[in-house]
Amino acid sequence: MRSKDNNSLRIIDLWTFKSTKSNKRYIIEVEGFENEFFGIKFYWKGVEKSKDRYTILTNDYEPRTIIRSCIEVMLEYYRKNSLVSFGFVAAKDLEKDIRGKKVDVHNGSRRFRFYQRMMVNLFGPETFYQAADTTNIIYLMINMKQLSSGNISIKYIENKLNQTYQGDYTINE
Repeated sequence: MRSKDNNSLRIIDLWTFKSTKSNKRYIIEVEGFENEFFGIKFYWKGVEKSKDRYTILTNDYEPRTIIRSCIEVMLEYYRKNSLVSFGFVAAKDLEKDIRGKKVDVHNGSRRFRFYQRMMVNLFGPETFYQAADTTNIIYLMINMKQLSSGNISIKYIENKLNQTYQGDYTINE
């Protein structure tokens, strides 16, 4: 399903999948930007109305299943267009999980390290240049064809992030 954010004119595609382990339905949002750049977000459908939907932990202990489903969506976009690049933010942990139980807060660094390990192990440097802003826990997979042709640059992406989200993002190369 495709929706349009009228505030930013960005296009958002929605994908869903159901976990065979927990039987929960998850939503994957693919937010399209210019130059074939896509941001990937996901959350459990049971919290879709929550402002914290990207950060709530379900304690189902199935991150590989969830991330693998996101990767399948990414591969679908890549099969359709071999110039795509991807980015995602490792959401900061909340102090409580979905059941209200206190959790150990790591400011997203736990999730970030997990995402980074998965991406480095699954995608080679000949396809994507992988970079990050570890302070803001953003991970980028920049298409090598786009990067080597000069269509996009790390500085360009950094400027777009700062402009779009009015932040102070610094991509470490």
